[in-house]
Amino acid sequence: MEKITKNIVNILILILLIIILFKTCKNSSKDVVLPTIVKDTVWVHTDSTILSKPQVVNTIPYAVPIDRWNTEYLPDTSSMAILIKQYEALVRELLAKNIHSDSIKIDSIGHVYITDTVSKNQIVSRTTHYNLKYPIITNTVTLPAAKTRALYGGVGVRGVDKDLINTLHLGLMYKNKQDFMFGPSLDVEQNGDLKYGFQMYWNLTKKKN
Repeated sequence: MEKITKNIVNILILILLIIILFKTCKNSSKDVVLPTIVKDTVWVHTDSTILSKPQVVNTIPYAVPIDRWNTEYLPDTSSMAILIKQYEALVRELLAKNIHSDSIKIDSIGHVYITDTVSKNQIVSRTTHYNLKYPIITNTVTLPAAKTRALYGGVGVRGVDKDLINTLHLGLMYKNKQDFMFGPSLDVEQNGDLKYGFQMYWNLTKKKN
């Protein structure tokens, strides 16, 4: 009767260990380690000048009016002197260099300044100067170290007051990806008796996300 009771106790202990092992592995499988994302913003300041010369892409002719009410650009044929003065005034107006300046605001990051030089009814040169300050946002993603499985084997000794060493301890330990460890052990005593066991270990320093 005592032997049956002892076997039943051992069976119950074994069943309890299996239940604990199953529940631990099941709960550990839910642990998900997320990557670490560090967001950084760098402000970039650019200041530059660009020189260019726009090209004529189309010319629309101007028809000189011939009615007597619009005489601004009609030649005055009353005298040669007046005609020459009129011609010289038109030449000066045509060959003069007119400098035009303007600026364009680009949202909140800065301005673009445009300077055009106009002569002979054409833009002979253009200077574009911009002064911009804008952010560049970078995300640094650090992936967690890959979880790995491992199998360990170990050996140790035990002793008592009378014998410095009287037991040889042998063991295996399996570690899953959730850092849960379990495995069997065997003790070989000096008198030849064998004792077996089962061990489980949890990672007590594991941080939860």
